[in-house]
Amino acid sequence: MPEHILSGIKALVAMKMRKEGKLQKEIAEYLNMDRSIVSHYLHGRYPSDRVMKVSEVIVELPVEYGARIIHSLSNDKYIAKKLIKVIYNAKIKIEKDKCLACGACLGCEAISIEGIEVKINENRCVLCGECISKCPMNALKFVEE
Repeated sequence: MPEHILSGIKALVAMKMRKEGKLQKEIAEYLNMDRSIVSHYLHGRYPSDRVMKVSEVIVELPVEYGARIIHSLSNDKYIAKKLIKVIYNAKIKIEKDKCLACGACLGCEAISIEGIEVKINENRCVLCGECISKCPMNALKFVEE
């Protein structure tokens, strides 16, 4: 069932990208999918109605919840990141005035401490939100780009 819900989310993302003017080929390459599957989505042949309803509920959640669910559904963290980028247009930001550089967030490979400052490598960040849940000062947040 998780694969079906992830397919529903991909269908919603494909439709959103199409509305933004992306070509079927571009969508397929972005989502690392076969063009025929994207074609099915764009022509209204989605996963079941029940799967689409669950998928729509997930993408309407606030990013901090939706991102965690999408990552739990996907075995590919980079595809999950791409889905989150299209759905929420989000990135993770550090509020430097709140950060104590305690290191609680350092389990994430995208985060490092340089001197007394925490840095996020956006290329390595997969938007899983794990660092946000570990920060005792709520200094890390999803923000819209």
